[in-house]
Amino acid sequence: MTSDRYKGKRQTITFPEELFERITKASENETRTFSQQVVHLCIEAFRHRDEQADGK
Repeated sequence: MTSDRYKGKRQTITFPEELFERITKASENETRTFSQQVVHLCIEAFRHRDEQADGK
């Protein structure tokens, strides 16, 4: 039986305190775990960056 769980890479990151608090609050507001929120924000940032590079 194959597990359908998300299998990503792990990395230890030290966040500035203010950024950590902002991510924590956003994750609580959007009912995500802290890690899920960081991934979500990174995906959004790279999507926006790609759109800017494509001239959209």
